Amino acid sequence: MSEIIQKLNKFFDNKYDFLKIYEVLYDKNSNLCTFTFLFPFSHEDLTSEDRKNIENFLKNNYNLNAFVKVKFKKSFLDEILIIKEIYNFFKTNKKSLLPYIFEENLTVKTLQSNVSILLKINQDILSMIDIPELKKQLLDYLNEKFIANFSVEIIENDDKIPDIIDAPDIANVSTKKVERYKVEVLKKIVGSEIIPEPEYIKNNTKPKMSVILCGELSNIAKKTFKIKKGKKAGQEKSLYTFSLNDGNKIECVYFCSKTNEKVMDSLQNDMLVLCVGDLNFGLNGTLTYYVRKMSWASKKNETTSLLEKQPIVEHKRVVFPEKIELTSQAFLFDKKILYNDIVNGKTVVVFDIETTGLDFEHDEITEIGAVKIVDGKISERFSSFVKPAQPIPLEVQKLTNITNEMVKNAPSIYDVIYDFKDFCTGCTLCGHNIVGFDFKFIKKAAENAGIYFDNQIVDTLVLARTSSLRLPNYKLGTIVSALGLTLEGAHRAYNDAFATAQVLLELCKLKK
Repeated sequence: MSEIIQKLNKFFDNKYDFLKIYEVLYDKNSNLCTFTFLFPFSHEDLTSEDRKNIENFLKNNYNLNAFVKVKFKKSFLDEILIIKEIYNFFKTNKKSLLPYIFEENLTVKTLQSNVSILLKINQDILSMIDIPELKKQLLDYLNEKFIANFSVEIIENDDKIPDIIDAPDIANVSTKKVERYKVEVLKKIVGSEIIPEPEYIKNNTKPKMSVILCGELSNIAKKTFKIKKGKKAGQEKSLYTFSLNDGNKIECVYFCSKTNEKVMDSLQNDMLVLCVGDLNFGLNGTLTYYVRKMSWASKKNETTSLLEKQPIVEHKRVVFPEKIELTSQAFLFDKKILYNDIVNGKTVVVFDIETTGLDFEHDEITEIGAVKIVDGKISERFSSFVKPAQPIPLEVQKLTNITNEMVKNAPSIYDVIYDFKDFCTGCTLCGHNIVGFDFKFIKKAAENAGIYFDNQIVDTLVLARTSSLRLPNYKLGTIVSALGLTLEGAHRAYNDAFATAQVLLELCKLKK
């Protein structure tokens, strides 16, 4: 449109060199083409003769098969108006940055026809954007809206996205009732305590502050970037991206401090977490959940669980749990060991499985071993071989010491899984890396049998990684050794389950 102004000035010998094209609109219904010109607020208003001159110029120099109308609009350099247009720019062109543009961090100063703009953005966001390109786009936008000499400076805000914000977990931020459900918090991951009443992801489709959401983790990824400007320029910063799924999915971002990297690295796919964060448009333009606080959670059983709602299917009992009496426990309990809420007052089934391979979709269970802990005391054991449909690979036989001969007369998983479900009813399920491995096999076998496990789940791998233990790795054997416990006959289901139960009790002891 600058070509129109150039021709106009040439034709009228620069009489209208103060004008700028604001917009050109064509109304097809009325066959009307409207040209709107900007002129400086300091300039006197244009006359009807000026209007006529410009209309005739446009008709004669452009073959417009339409009626022509000319409008003039003053370019008022009002600071409030400029700020409004800056917000419109981000809303239209940079929606992902809009949540980080605050009035207190935006300064506009005018001096005659000169306008200087100072924009402060927090360092985490600033380090991920192309500042020269952003300045150019903003200047181009403002030059279309106003007649002025603009200058734009974008600098780092002293504030940053904190790793922990103890903002109130607002249960109801508006008068409109928010649909929530209950979960149980097992352990903090980052940040302070969270009210365990999340909203449903599906009900959150717009930006919103201090939202509590809960769901299973997936697509966990750690990324590092270098801070480009400011006091920490050149330093590396970590962020974690992941998906949260409660039946509906949302993408999440957590900016992480060095002190929280260890615990964040312990997160696994399929883990259930409770979060507090802000919903804003992310850098890709989609609604993104910016997490501030996170806790490991478990679904809260209502008065009637899914297990209790399932129809009872007749099946032949093949596994008979045995009572356990450990003399060492009597001595321990004489000392009145206190446990946290994961164990205290709870019944926990700690289990382990052996399989023909690592793929829960195709490989099969060959052994299930479990112990039951009632209020901190190991009370029962469950152990059974399982006959797989396919032979056990030789390398797996060497690892587990379970041969095809040992399982040839064992019951099928169809029967064993029913007995195991009965053993676990009303209990918390626990194991070492069960979120990432064991429970996937159990869940698959149960679904094939037409039954379901909706038990709360505790993973000792996560407990160990988030504890005060500092280990080269968090394999079960390494943790057992570090805690001064023993593990005999590793890679057999019952032995591993018993050792894991001891680890659980040790990690859940309350310090005096």
